[in-house]
Amino acid sequence: MKVVVFGGTGWVGHSIANAFASAGDDVTVCSRGRKSDYLDDIPESVRRVQADKSDGESVRSALADGFDVVVDSVPSEKTIDHVAAHAGGIARYIHCSSTGAYAPLPAVPGDETMPYTDYRGGWRQKAVVDGKALRLHASDGFPAAVIRPTYITGPGMRPLDNLGGRREDFIPDILAGKVIDLPGDGRALLQPVHVKGLAEAFVLAAKADRAVGEVYNVTSAKAVTLTRYVELNAEALGREARVNLVPLDEMLARYPDADEIGMRFLAEHMCYDISKARAQLGWEPGGTAEEAIIETARWAAGVH
Repeated sequence: MKVVVFGGTGWVGHSIANAFASAGDDVTVCSRGRKSDYLDDIPESVRRVQADKSDGESVRSALADGFDVVVDSVPSEKTIDHVAAHAGGIARYIHCSSTGAYAPLPAVPGDETMPYTDYRGGWRQKAVVDGKALRLHASDGFPAAVIRPTYITGPGMRPLDNLGGRREDFIPDILAGKVIDLPGDGRALLQPVHVKGLAEAFVLAAKADRAVGEVYNVTSAKAVTLTRYVELNAEALGREARVNLVPLDEMLARYPDADEIGMRFLAEHMCYDISKARAQLGWEPGGTAEEAIIETARWAAGVH
């Protein structure tokens, strides 16, 4: 297959491009040329083109060679419109979304049938963009599929921290034996997906005919509690976790510079059923939640 990956020089995008290349596909990465951090990790066989996907003429030029599959790691409404207008004959359009807009979950584990709208403004755009792609499929046969990962982890990106972000001193704090404040009672469920497992889901969705018009949640098979998450990071580095549980409102007051949406989201359950991806795509996470957490912590600490 001929595959183009928009945003293919970013962390998630280049991982998706590499997965298609490993599967033997003819891969092109497309970006604005502003990121180069992961270029060295992309095989020489993968072509690189520069385009602004928010500009219709730029997208038309980028797609002029013809592709079977268009992947967008950071989609927008404009990009979907441009792809629909200029990528005639594609077999699949797949973009990366998020499970974030399901929160707060009405039941655990969550699945693709649950309401997907907005969570305190943080994931509104995900719902808008997903809806756009799926409506185009329903009205015009646009061959869209949507992949919704939980929080993505793996070497190359800082671990999720105790404030709901990716602060650079989270792992150094654990190494230094500092107390790690956590919002709530520490029992909120956290379920990561390894970036390589996420990338494999895109490859499988591109090859599965039944994926057209569908949404797939992808994550590890099981969740861990927030407290256990910190313990795993500490254990990976040969340290003992020092956890302090703080009521959410007090936590927000204690860390006024932290992102409020991220911290509130961290205190919600993140736990999803992956039966649909398994049954329809033949997808498997490729490792456990614990393994993904430990690997990322060791990478962030420079431990090999």
